[in-house]
Amino acid sequence: MENMLIKKQLRSISLPSRSHPSTSGIEEALTKVKTINTTKSSFESISTGLAGLEELYDCTDEFLKMCSTQRAMSSVGSDFMEEMLDGSLRLMDICSVSRDLMVETQEHVRDLQSCVRRKKVAGGGEDQLTVAVSGYVKFRKNMRKETKKLLVSLKSIDGGSSSYDHEDEHVVAVIDAMRRVVSVSVSVLKKVIVGTTKGDSCSRDDIQEKLEEVEMSIGGFEKSLEGLFRRLIRTRASLLNIISH
Repeated sequence: MENMLIKKQLRSISLPSRSHPSTSGIEEALTKVKTINTTKSSFESISTGLAGLEELYDCTDEFLKMCSTQRAMSSVGSDFMEEMLDGSLRLMDICSVSRDLMVETQEHVRDLQSCVRRKKVAGGGEDQLTVAVSGYVKFRKNMRKETKKLLVSLKSIDGGSSSYDHEDEHVVAVIDAMRRVVSVSVSVLKKVIVGTTKGDSCSRDDIQEKLEEVEMSIGGFEKSLEGLFRRLIRTRASLLNIISH
């Protein structure tokens, strides 16, 4: 149900005029993700942003399969391709670490849920719950340290903000589109990383409800990051294929 709602939201976003016919598909996908990413951060907006990013990389994969795209990228020299390969590798690393953090978060949340349920059913169990809460708090502190490193890594990714001078408009459009894919990816992943470090506070009375909310949201993020990681691998393979020809 949630995935259907997200897809409906993605389809409902209006699209701007297209800058170049050859990049129209990827331009539309870029605009959708950028529009989503400007909304106020929430679990729902983060999920929608990740879904949009997955769609963007599906479009990117099709874009990189086009002969016209491959010719354009082959004509610009090694610097641009190295920029793209470096960016894709860094994004893969960040996506992988983020996904692992989501998995660890789920494990800690489930441990807490188990302790809370046992305490409600059997009574007592205060010591076990205290230990579980302490372990979760410690994990979250370590997680914040890791997310700070991830944010630094994201800042180091070159989105290619400088314009590329070339007489062929198609080549310029291709380079601009690919650089914006990287830039938008950085923005969405930043929102994911920042968003998942917030919202730790809750009382003993509403801890069960809070944990269920976190588990559901984090589980969705983990699946989306897994899907995004696979798409990043595919994009990198396409880039390497262009270089090898």
